[in-house]
This record gives sequence, structure tokens and C-alpha cells, in this order.
Amino acid sequence: MDLLGLSYLGLDVTDVGAWRRFGTEVIGLMPAVLPPETESADLAYLKADDRQWRIALHAADTPGLRYAGFEVGSEAGFATAAESLLASGGWTRGTDAECAHRAVRDLVWAVDPSGVRVEVCWGPTRDGGFVSPAGVPRFVTGELGLGHFVVLTPDLDASLDFYAGTLGLRLSDYVIIGEGMSVQFLRCNARHHSVALTAVGPIAATHHIALEVDDIDQVGAALERATRAGHPITATLGRHKNDRMLSFYMRSPAGFEVEIGCDGRLVDERTWVVNHFTGGDDWGHHGLTGDSLAESVEAQ
Repeated sequence: MDLLGLSYLGLDVTDVGAWRRFGTEVIGLMPAVLPPETESADLAYLKADDRQWRIALHAADTPGLRYAGFEVGSEAGFATAAESLLASGGWTRGTDAECAHRAVRDLVWAVDPSGVRVEVCWGPTRDGGFVSPAGVPRFVTGELGLGHFVVLTPDLDASLDFYAGTLGLRLSDYVIIGEGMSVQFLRCNARHHSVALTAVGPIAATHHIALEVDDIDQVGAALERATRAGHPITATLGRHKNDRMLSFYMRSPAGFEVEIGCDGRLVDERTWVVNHFTGGDDWGHHGLTGDSLAESVEAQ
């Protein structure tokens, strides 16, 4: 299956207003305006580019990732993908209302082994430019997709079968963080990973979502905004060894984390070699450990 990238994310948050302020004032996303039939007091949308929206906020008692959408590029490509997925079992075609809420032409969905609803869609809506309330010039999206998300899965083999076997994502590399514990990084385009699957025990949860900006100055500006607003910095500024992202992590108002970074490595499919990385990151990212992955769930 030829998925082009991560199209959108739906987040469960305990306070939509607080996360919306965090998303606009700290991250620098733009409030989205959608058709009246999609409006709700328990729902808000945020833009990261000229798409109508990229991140949806849903009021919920338990925070985390509600759904993630991956896109194909055409109606014909979607028809082929949908036919295959629906025939495999466990997949359902989206309703007209669901497609309207996602601002896409059509979608199918299934639930992954960690409990996240994963959607395959086509035909996203574009409604014009992006102006960040926090002065972010742009987020790195386009052909690389929105960014990435990291989930803790209680069944790594089943999750790998779902994302790699069924959806066709490709393994970029992996890190072993302890006996029976690892992080597997999966891609669907040149972005090093759009999904990371983390196994730290019988836990199903969202660890973080990540967005990429243009340069270190924009990363630093986001770090400054987060610090001034009092959001806990859960991993200090640092450089990842595998995807080369220079980034920091902060606690969002819902408990799960948000990574803001730049300089992410691009994969050349002709020459890429899957590696096992050891020894931690190149520098920084203090606070990002195997234990902290599991502990982050307690904050949600």
C-alpha cells in the first residue's frame, strides 16, 4: 500500500480550551475555521499549513491519541487500498459525517493493537494560507506529512504486523531499551519516521506527537515560549542519534508530550540500511529514558 504521509491527528484532551491555547500560543499552530455542521463545544481544530486542519482536539476523560489519518494521493489509489483493507477484515468505511469532520473525500478505518483508530483517506481540503499566532514561519509538512506520533503498545509484534504488514510502513531503525523493551521507527515517505512503536510492558498509551520547524532558532523560540508559559520540559534540548532531529520535549496540558524539532534526517530508499542504535542520543535530551517512557503514562 502506497501511503503518502501522516495527514492528521485527533487528540483526546481533558480541557479543549487549555490545549487550544497551548497549541496556538506555545506550539504556534493556527485556529482552524470549519463548516458550521462540524462545530461543537467539545471539539476544536488547529492548522499547521494550508490544509483546512491538521490537529483536532476532542474533549475526553482519558487523554491520548484518538485517531491518526494517513493519506493516499488519488481516488483510484484510495479505491484500491480500501478494497484490500475492507476485504482483510477489521476495517470499516467512514460515514459521510466522519469524512466531513476529517475534511476528506473518503476514508476507511480500523483500530490498532494499542487502541488508536487508524484511518486511510484521500482528498484533503485546503482553505488557504497559514499565519501562526506565535510567529512560526511554517511547519515542515508537505510531501513529508504532518510529523510523527509515538505510541506505547502492549503487543509489539501485533503492532508491527498492523503498521508494516497491513499498511506497508517500512522499518527505518530501532532501539532496544531493555529486556523485552524497544522502540521501532516506521516510515511511509522520506521522513525518517511517521510512527514509532514503543514496547515497555503491558501498556497502551500515547507518549508524544512531534512537529518539525525550519531551524534551531524556531526550536529555541518554542522552548522559550514553553518555559515562559510554565509547561514542564520533559527532555532538554538535544540531538537524536538515529533521525538526527534537534529537539526538545514538553508536557502538554493533557499529560502526553509534544516534541518540537528541526533538521530531521531524510531517507533515501535506494541506499537506506536498517540499523540498531545503542548508546543514547548524541547529546542532550536529558530526561528521555526507558523509565520515563512508562512514567509519562502516569501524568495522563
